[in-house]
Amino acid sequence: MSHNLSHGRRRNWFAIVRDLMRVGIPMAEVARRVGRDPTTVQAWTEGGEPRESDARIVLALYAKHCPKQYLDQERRYRIALEIAAMDRRQQVIEVGESLPLPFTEIT
Repeated sequence: MSHNLSHGRRRNWFAIVRDLMRVGIPMAEVARRVGRDPTTVQAWTEGGEPRESDARIVLALYAKHCPKQYLDQERRYRIALEIAAMDRRQQVIEVGESLPLPFTEIT
């Protein structure tokens, strides 16, 4: 079972910023709270990743103003991380299965 999670581990910053805007927190306010230019926040909605410190601030705003969406986002993000961990373990098993055991003869 193979999972492509290169994008699955990423939070959906477009949805997060959109939800905040729906409850009255404009992108400019999000940018002000993290000390960034609004174009930086816009870049997150277009596939960019915020710095961890910025992400924590935005997620705190999100949890406060959009608690239901925050919990759903957290659940999805954690599930993706768990699948990624399972996938890494499976890859190790598959590689290990193809290696000869130290006590077997290779003919």
